[in-house]
Amino acid sequence: MMDNTENNDVPTTENQSAMPPQVMNADGAFTPGWFTQFDELQPYAATLSKFQRPEALAKSYANLEKLKGYPDTADAARMAAFRAAVGLPPKAEDFALERPQDTPDEIWNEELVRQLSSVAYEYGVPPKALAALAERYTAEGRRFIERCQRDNATAVEQADAALQQSWGQAYEDNMNTIASFLRTMGERAGINVEQLMENPALRANPDFARLMLEAASLMEEAPLHTGKQPDHKEEAHRIAHDPTHPLHEAYMRTSHPQHRYANEQYDRLAFGRKL
Repeated sequence: MMDNTENNDVPTTENQSAMPPQVMNADGAFTPGWFTQFDELQPYAATLSKFQRPEALAKSYANLEKLKGYPDTADAARMAAFRAAVGLPPKAEDFALERPQDTPDEIWNEELVRQLSSVAYEYGVPPKALAALAERYTAEGRRFIERCQRDNATAVEQADAALQQSWGQAYEDNMNTIASFLRTMGERAGINVEQLMENPALRANPDFARLMLEAASLMEEAPLHTGKQPDHKEEAHRIAHDPTHPLHEAYMRTSHPQHRYANEQYDRLAFGRKL
């Protein structure tokens, strides 16, 4: 009698697709290209092709588990493995933070950059992450500088407007007197005062200008010691007749806001009157 019982143990076209994939040979090694039988492993084909036996794959996975979490910098071996994993160079000297394009000199400090690069290497910060932070810092630094420049310009304009309102028509003369006084003092002290006069921290303070104008007037009253006694009558004559004297216009023009002051100085110098 013939046995017509279906034998499912014999591979056929119908049941072949239901058979489990052949992953290992009889000797326990992986079959060539075993990973190609799994669609989800295709992205890792290059890595998986390096493993010939399950033990090697298991060991690699165990090492990968050890890398989970941030390593302690005191664990030199694990940190070295972590640096390699994130793409850090093998030596700290080779980890250099590049200066982002258009970085203002005011916010770029080479010594600080070297220190930051050293810390980044020590703690395993990926180079791309540090570069991204530098870009963000530079962009914010540029915005900060531009904002400060705008604020300084506004403050200087406000200070000039306050002085113009206070001094009226004498504004230009007073400013020229201050500039002349500062240049004279700069020459005596061996200091270039041109940049000092444009310093927004000073230009934006109208009280500084008023103080310098007063100092200029005092210098005219009592010149710096040069080894000679000041000639008061000659100084008074200059106030009355020399257009270049800082007090001449104020003395001659009764509408000048410093006319009274100029008269008092003239009387003090010409007649010895006490103020």
